[in-house]
Amino acid sequence: MAADKEFLTYNQQMKKLREKKKIDCGNTKDKTTLVRMGYFNLVNGYKEPFICGKDTNGNHIYIANTSLEGLYALKKFDDGLRMLLLKYITQIEEEVRTLTGYKFDQCNDNGKTPWYDAKAYSEKSKLQNKMNAISSAYSELNRSRSEYVRFYMNNHETIPTWIMIKVVNFSTFIDVLSNSKTDVTHALCKLYDLKDDAGYYNVKLLIGSLHWLRKVRNSCAHNERVYCIKQIPDRNAKNSGRILEGYFRSLRSTYLKDKDKKIMDLLVYFKYYLTDKDFKDMMGELQKMLLKLQADVSTNAFDNVRGKMGIKNLNDLETLKNLPKTDISYHEFENY
Repeated sequence: MAADKEFLTYNQQMKKLREKKKIDCGNTKDKTTLVRMGYFNLVNGYKEPFICGKDTNGNHIYIANTSLEGLYALKKFDDGLRMLLLKYITQIEEEVRTLTGYKFDQCNDNGKTPWYDAKAYSEKSKLQNKMNAISSAYSELNRSRSEYVRFYMNNHETIPTWIMIKVVNFSTFIDVLSNSKTDVTHALCKLYDLKDDAGYYNVKLLIGSLHWLRKVRNSCAHNERVYCIKQIPDRNAKNSGRILEGYFRSLRSTYLKDKDKKIMDLLVYFKYYLTDKDFKDMMGELQKMLLKLQADVSTNAFDNVRGKMGIKNLNDLETLKNLPKTDISYHEFENY
């Protein structure tokens, strides 16, 4: 059994970093950083890209000239990335929920077939899957403390679709959407130009991309490290693998060889869901953040970070940013 970690003062922590890990630190600024961030959050949380091997005793060896300031630069980058991604994911989530609620009712005799009726969903979906989605939605509405939910519970016989869609968890919303009638999912695919190589509406891309947005959003919301987030394909889990769509095929061929979903996959999905202006604004901000990090850490450490994000080369971000995309015709959505 490993020995318990002994308590170390901040000065002792810095001495340990200098002598045992060969990480440069020691001035007042470094101590302030350590006090504010905490040893575990900063060193244990962000050391991996700075590691280049292990010694004969199994201890990590760090890239030459690694400093506490460099680790802090990576943490600041990750904090900024988290906020940037969360901003656009929540924007997309709110929009897709709103559009789904509208189209769901429109495709169900203008709302006359309610969302809690299995007939409101696709005939191709298993009854068990439809009932699971309805049951989860009911349960989450019942637990909701939102004022407008309680109002409808107390003063009306039913909860409207738009309230259900707005209130349920992101995962439950995706279940509702994936079991919805084909006209609902196809309308969203048409709006966002989500198509496969043959030009057919790509519902797999729609649902799979939303699941990845959900996973990254949850990591952002729980203040977890996000630059290195990935999802390894699970043979038993639907929509867990990468979806090699058109934009990836327009980048260098090495992207097609990766197996895990990473931040680069999220950026590609953003290309579909954001307007061209919003996407270019987001990418421009990300590129500035990456260039700042590149200037603040060693080349090897930066390349490790870039690799964990799934970015083969920074130039690929500029290529992705400028690839042509179909305008999102919101004004025509009700006719889809």
